[in-house]
Amino acid sequence: MKPKWIIAGILISIIVHISIMMALGKIQLNLSFTDFIDTYIFESKKESDKHKIIPNTEQLKNLDKKENNNEKVSENVKPENFTKNTEESSQTEFSQENEKIQSEIKNNPFNRFINESMKFDIYWMGIYVGSAIVSVKGDSSEVTITSMVKSASFISNFYYVNDHAESKIEYGKPKHFKLVQVEGKYRGNKETIFDYNQKEIIFINHLKNNTTYHKGIDKVFMDVLSGFFYLRTLPISLKEPVSVDIFDSNKFTTVQVQPIKEEKIELSNKKEIDAIVIKPLLDTEGLFKRKGDIIIWLSKDDSKIPLKIETKVPVGRVTAELKEYKKE
Repeated sequence: MKPKWIIAGILISIIVHISIMMALGKIQLNLSFTDFIDTYIFESKKESDKHKIIPNTEQLKNLDKKENNNEKVSENVKPENFTKNTEESSQTEFSQENEKIQSEIKNNPFNRFINESMKFDIYWMGIYVGSAIVSVKGDSSEVTITSMVKSASFISNFYYVNDHAESKIEYGKPKHFKLVQVEGKYRGNKETIFDYNQKEIIFINHLKNNTTYHKGIDKVFMDVLSGFFYLRTLPISLKEPVSVDIFDSNKFTTVQVQPIKEEKIELSNKKEIDAIVIKPLLDTEGLFKRKGDIIIWLSKDDSKIPLKIETKVPVGRVTAELKEYKKE
């Protein structure tokens, strides 16, 4: 091929590519975001060329009118007014949030149990087998309830028990629950996180390495430990069952508490106390392994102190009797 035709072909190719690029550029100029950019660029150019243009008298008058109007608008919208309104809005939101918190503190039913401690002796078929200590610490915003159950030394050689439960309650709602169990050959290590702001309950079984998320929670559920203390805040009378919503061992349930009778109970110090006997119909695992119903004797007063707890276990019955009660 002759060199002149090669040169001609290259020139034609260059011209075609330039034409295509120009066409694409025109298409881009029709897009909305490039219209804005183009307008901004054009206005900048006009501003830079202003010194070359001598405006006439009418143009000057129009400019004066625009400047006066702009001044009036700027007078109406003052920065200090905007700042003032923002501060007032923030103060209102803070005040509303503070009132909500104060209301939750005031209505927190668990505050009455702060600095309470109870010690129980545990018997199996009349034989002393261990002890349990339940204590409550905290302040007006957060309360922590702990329960520790340990087998007696000589029983531990046959059936070792070492259970620890802890319930954290924030403004009257459970926040975190931890239960570690060692009962003979049985082992348990479970954790529950109550996130009511996110309407979520998270259950973790550490031994099975399982985590379950329950979302869309629209009401308050108690763990088994806080649920028992919450029960003590409710009015209880014969023939009037009460109920408590419980989340226990990855299961939601409503525990019906049936008052059975009223009677006098004699403690180990030979002191008799008026009590009301109740039976919670709990269909979850609870704080320890068992095979039958739980019967609870509560003092017949506003404190509703647990005086005696009795339940059936795989072999025989276990009874916990209150030996020591303190309230600082």
